[in-house]
Amino acid sequence: MKTFAIIGATAMLAAGTSEARTVYFDDFEGPGAMAGAGGIEDAQGYDGVNGIEGSFWRNDSRSLFSTLSLTGLGPHDMMTLEFDIAFIDSWDGAIGRIFGDDFFNIVVDGVTRLVTTNFGGLGDELSDGVTGFFGFNPRYDDEAYRLTTTFAHNADSAEIAFFADGRRWQAGLDESWAIDNLRVLVSGETPSIVPAPGALPLMAGGIALLAFAGFARRRRG
Repeated sequence: MKTFAIIGATAMLAAGTSEARTVYFDDFEGPGAMAGAGGIEDAQGYDGVNGIEGSFWRNDSRSLFSTLSLTGLGPHDMMTLEFDIAFIDSWDGAIGRIFGDDFFNIVVDGVTRLVTTNFGGLGDELSDGVTGFFGFNPRYDDEAYRLTTTFAHNADSAEIAFFADGRRWQAGLDESWAIDNLRVLVSGETPSIVPAPGALPLMAGGIALLAFAGFARRRRG
């Protein structure tokens, strides 16, 4: 039993696991893989606010998706999305008033992975944001946050959809959203457990010890 435990431990150490690795990054300063509703725009007053710089991807449509399609992700167990998000103009959060509720959503391969709002009420609420007037409609304040979300994922491809909706979601000059510095990471891959070259002598030695022990028992018998 002890011999098998040593061999097993050595093989496990040889297999190991990988660190998180970036499979996609876009700062929206040029053409990228994002498609669907929205497009690259000047960040206006958001430039320099909470990580946002230059241009970002803005969607001011009514519940229409901005999509990112990725392939060739390789073995992994988890996916992480990191980006800076701008809540532009009169977002009402989840406050339940006549103009609420407004939510930002992420759906990956048809599964909802995030429902959040900029303040109040339901969802994974954001905090530590920057508030002020950063451009667009001067009647309303804006907000900027850094957002990170991690979830189980192991497919070799991913279809990622970003969109806003809610009971009274308003689009156009009244409410919109934008993202910048979008990074997609995968982690936790688990390769097949195979012995490393250094483990082979231990395995051979263990098998020899077991054979010798069996022979000795037969001699004594």
